[in-house]
Amino acid sequence: MKLSFLGQSYEASNPAIAATDTGETLTFRGKSYSQKQFNVALRQPTEELTYRGVRYHR
Repeated sequence: MKLSFLGQSYEASNPAIAATDTGETLTFRGKSYSQKQFNVALRQPTEELTYRGVRYHR
């Protein structure tokens, strides 16, 4: 997805989210739901940026 902030364009990256069914059933307001475990893939810093003279990774 292409976004822009303060005139700078950048590409948004959405991490992959995998859901695994745990086999447990939950009840909320009289309705049953199956519980899931969500696993989010963490992304590694890929860019070195500078803000007010301080370097950081994004």
